[in-house]
Amino acid sequence: MSDFIKGPFILFLYLVVAPAIAMFIRGNRRRQRWAFGILVFMTSWQINKITMMLDSIDWYRGATKGFEFGLMDVMSIAILLEAFLSRKRGWRFMAPGAALYLLYVALSMVSILNAPEKVYTLMAALRFAKATLVYLAAFQFLHDTDDLLVMLRALAVTLIVQMFVVLKMKYKDHVFQVMGWFEHQNALAMWSYMCGFALLAAAIGPASKKDTRLFVTGYLASGIMVQSALSRASLLAYAIGTAIVFCISFIDQPTRKRLVSMLVVGALGVTGLMIALPTLMMRFGEDRNQQSAELRVMLNASAAEILRDHPLGGGWNNFVVLANNPYPYGDVIDDWTRARGMNLDPDEVHPQPESHYWLMLAENGYPGFFAYLLFILVTTFWCVRGMVFCRRTATGAFLIGVTVAMVITYLHSNYERVLTQTKNLYTWLIFLGFVARIEYERRLVARNRI
Repeated sequence: MSDFIKGPFILFLYLVVAPAIAMFIRGNRRRQRWAFGILVFMTSWQINKITMMLDSIDWYRGATKGFEFGLMDVMSIAILLEAFLSRKRGWRFMAPGAALYLLYVALSMVSILNAPEKVYTLMAALRFAKATLVYLAAFQFLHDTDDLLVMLRALAVTLIVQMFVVLKMKYKDHVFQVMGWFEHQNALAMWSYMCGFALLAAAIGPASKKDTRLFVTGYLASGIMVQSALSRASLLAYAIGTAIVFCISFIDQPTRKRLVSMLVVGALGVTGLMIALPTLMMRFGEDRNQQSAELRVMLNASAAEILRDHPLGGGWNNFVVLANNPYPYGDVIDDWTRARGMNLDPDEVHPQPESHYWLMLAENGYPGFFAYLLFILVTTFWCVRGMVFCRRTATGAFLIGVTVAMVITYLHSNYERVLTQTKNLYTWLIFLGFVARIEYERRLVARNRI
C-alpha cells in the first residue's frame, strides 16, 4: 500500500475513528472498560495488524523503520478524549511522570545534531513520544479497584490466548524457539514475565476465588511462553522474579493462600522443568552461544566508541548507520570476525547492541540516557512507596508484582533491548500509567491528612 493511501487512512483513524469511539464509550463505564481491555489485548497482537508505517524502510535493522502509527494510539486517544469530555473526579491534563518521560524524548532528540540520517531520528522521536498516549490513557482510565481488576482480567485472557498461539507453533508447527505473535522470542518472553508477575502477585493477594483462578492461569500461561521461547536469561528472570514475588507477598501479609500457592507453583515449576529439560539442555548447549556472547561484547564496544566521539549521541535510531560503512565504528566487529578466521561478508549489516543501555548511550548520548534513568528510578520509587502505602490490599498486591516486573526487566534490559519494540514499550507504559494514578491518589490522601 502506498503512502498516498496510508496517509489519509491514518488521518481517518486518528481524527474520525478515535473521536467516534470516544463518543460511543462516553458516560458508559462498561464500554470504557471494554475499550481498555481491547487496548491491553492489542499489546500481544501481530505488529503488522495494529501498526502502519509511512516512509517505511523494511530493510533497515534499526529499532524504528518508518513513521509508525497504530491502533493502540487510536484507542488511547479515544480513552483520553472521553476522559477530557467527562472530566470525572481525579481528572487532570498531565499524569505524574509524563513530563519526565517527555523530557527523556526531548533530550534524546538533541542527538539529531550528530545523526547522519536525521529522518531516522525523527522516526524514533515520533514513536516514543506517541507512546505517552498510552501512559496517559492508563492514568485516566484507573479510578478504583474494579478498574484495576478489569485490566488484570484482560491481561490474563491476553496471556492465555497467546499461550495457545505459542503451543500451536511449538507442537504443531515444530518451531524450536517460539516467538508467538511477537517479532522475536526475547520480546515474547520478557512481555510474558512482566505481565505474569503482576498476575501472580494479584492472585495470591486478596482476590476473589474466580479472579484467583483466572490470574493463576494467566501466570502459568506466561511460564509456558517463557519456556517455549527458550530465552536463557528470561528463564532465570522468571524463576527469580517468582521467588521474589512470593517473598515480598509474605512480608506484606503471611496467609495460608500465599503458602499453598507457593507450594503449588513450586511443584508445577519443577514438573515443567523436568518435562522441558531435554529441550533446555539442547538450547544451553548450542555452539552459537559463545559466539553470540562475544558478538554482544563487540557491539557494546562499538557503542562505546560512538559515545566517546559523540557525548550528545550519534543520532537516535542511527546506530546501524554508524556501525557500518563508510563509518569506522563497526571496525571492532570486523576485526573480531577476522580474528575468528572468518571472511567478511560485504553484504552483511552489523546489527544494534543487545544491551538497551549501550544502544541508548550510543544513539541518545548522556542527556537522553540519564533522563531515561531518572524516569525509571522515580517510577520505581513510586512502585515501592505505593506498595507500602496500599499494603494488604488488592492494589498493594498488584504493585508487588509490578515492582518485581520493573526491576527484573530493567536488569534484563542490559542484555535484551525489547523496550525499544512497540508492544513491549506500550505494555510497560500501561503499567507505569497505573502506577502514576496510584501515586496521584496517594498524594491526595497525604494532602488531606495535613
